[in-house]
Amino acid sequence: MANLQQYSAKICYTAAGMLIHQDKTLLIHHKKLNLWLCPGGHIEDGELPHQAAEREFKEETGVAVVAYDPFYTRNSKMTEYVPSPVETNLHWISEQNYLERSKDPIAYAKAPTRMKGCEQHVGFLYLVRATGLLDLQPQEDEVLQVRWVSQAEIKNFDLTDDMQAQLRHGFALAEGSS
Repeated sequence: MANLQQYSAKICYTAAGMLIHQDKTLLIHHKKLNLWLCPGGHIEDGELPHQAAEREFKEETGVAVVAYDPFYTRNSKMTEYVPSPVETNLHWISEQNYLERSKDPIAYAKAPTRMKGCEQHVGFLYLVRATGLLDLQPQEDEVLQVRWVSQAEIKNFDLTDDMQAQLRHGFALAEGSS
């Protein structure tokens, strides 16, 4: 089991959405990371995680979505309840930056800004529903392609083990909430 909390890494917060439609989920092939992922990205200042997932999903795919909570929904006059993520994880995004900063903080301080970004991500994954048409318009500067993937295809699709587990979990939760 990874213990990434032991490092004093620069942490950024991200959110993604998992849209399931006709027993398939929509994935993007991320250009920079060269990985298949659920659409998502960084949480902006003043933005709630589920709002970031909705915004990033629309930006990367052209599909408007709303996050929902498969566990618990409550209405109150006093409190606004927001969707719970179905998964939260901590992962390296640039262990190399962390190692360089740790090895020589003075040299790192003089490094170009592009090298001073996130070292780890806390990622929040939400189940989302489309609010309109599924008219795919991939964000070409960040997305190589988009693809609908079924549960049966997950094990043979080019995905990390963690991504496969995340998708299986999302499918199971979505089935339980419908």
